[in-house]
Amino acid sequence: MKLAKTIIIAAIAAMAFAAVPVMAKSSEAAEISALTDKKPSKKAKAEIRDAHFHVHLHCANCVKKVQENIAFEKGVKDLKVSLEDQTVDIKYDASKTSEEALKAAIEALGYPVAEPGEEAAHHHHHE
Repeated sequence: MKLAKTIIIAAIAAMAFAAVPVMAKSSEAAEISALTDKKPSKKAKAEIRDAHFHVHLHCANCVKKVQENIAFEKGVKDLKVSLEDQTVDIKYDASKTSEEALKAAIEALGYPVAEPGEEAAHHHHHE
């Protein structure tokens, strides 16, 4: 019995060792191709920033309207709209857009953006 267990353990160990060089070679190849890829990386130039806006959102449709429109603004990476907190949080690429442009885009939808420290204005319209 002891001999059989020893052989199984040896076989498992041999398989594990045999797998290691193969894995190392594939990761080395991936690193080499990454280094030889001459295309400029867009991610390297991206300057991700966060913008936080207080916006008076009246209902779930307001939230949906902001989400559907602002998500497609140039440079927007992530978007969180909160009806409860009356806020719009945007993660954006500063090399493609600015906080001012995003604020203007929200206001263009009919939702005034309050200045920091101000309450969101209670101006609102539905189409």
